[in-house]
Amino acid sequence: MSSDLPVPSLATQVTTRWELAATEVHDALQQTLSVAFLGSASSGKDAAIRAIFGVDFGQVDPIPGSTEHVRVAAVDPERRLLVVNAPGFGDLRAEVQARAEEVLDHLDLAIYVVNCDGGATIDERRDLDKIRALNRPTLVCLNKIDLIRPNQREDFVRSTLVQLGVPADMAVVTAFDPLPQLSEEPIGVDKVLAWIHEHLTEGGKALLFAKNVRNKVAACEPIIQSAAKKAAVAGAIPIPGADATAVTAVQVKLISDLAAVFGRRIDKEIVLFILGEVLAGGSKGFVRWALEAAKAAGWLPGGQIVTVAVSGIGAVISGATTYGVGRATVTFLQRDGKMTGAELRDVFDASAFEYRQQADG
Repeated sequence: MSSDLPVPSLATQVTTRWELAATEVHDALQQTLSVAFLGSASSGKDAAIRAIFGVDFGQVDPIPGSTEHVRVAAVDPERRLLVVNAPGFGDLRAEVQARAEEVLDHLDLAIYVVNCDGGATIDERRDLDKIRALNRPTLVCLNKIDLIRPNQREDFVRSTLVQLGVPADMAVVTAFDPLPQLSEEPIGVDKVLAWIHEHLTEGGKALLFAKNVRNKVAACEPIIQSAAKKAAVAGAIPIPGADATAVTAVQVKLISDLAAVFGRRIDKEIVLFILGEVLAGGSKGFVRWALEAAKAAGWLPGGQIVTVAVSGIGAVISGATTYGVGRATVTFLQRDGKMTGAELRDVFDASAFEYRQQADG
């Protein structure tokens, strides 16, 4: 089955979308964001800030108005991302002054760090109740989980969440400064980043946050996952040709966002190079599988892979191609653009097949 609807060329689609995507990125990065890290002195707040942003908070100049107990500092040169580092919420309300109070009143989200080695306390439960009363997204990090014996962790986490009155979807198990013999890298940061991305997306501040994250690859993963979901929805539209334009728009915006996270300026020609290389041809790899799958589903593809996306198989193809485009773009940015088309396609194929396997599972 085919359609007589004309499908715009890839170059036309990219040209149409690129300027809009660049404007959206610029506007997103002009916003301001306030994130509070709360918890007892031994919970690991400094380690959390270091693991996420790659900065030693003790060496960051505080914003005037902060006290020695409640510090507010910007982690970026433009001072758009403000971080509050404070003890329990009750103490914060008592000690906060001037600028710190202003930041607190405009708080976007809170990260409450609990020391697993010490267990939950009644004060922490009270703190969390006070924070939730502000209706701010609040993530609880059960930190230093590496100090709990592996066979006891599941029961410990379950009982601690009950004590704190926190649902499982508002908590993450972490070890921001793990024992060296267990891990050389912080544990659970990827889940923290995914949670933050989800809760900042609606307000349009997820990109500003991701741009300031220490591990750029980890910061990009939630962005890629989100774009793949959007593309999957667009790919299920039962109008051949309309899906092509919608999916390409998602992919152009995705590339623009990923470049912003890495602090790189890229132009339309680079976007065309990336998309043109990874989606070109149909002789092998994921593109060949997608073409054959689409034909088996009753659709005859047009000149590029995104034109075949219809129904269930269309959703998988659109989601997988977008995920592959995202991963290939991240590698391209990591290597400062020094990649051949074949190298881009290798990353794209591996990532797209990975997404397809997860979708089938």
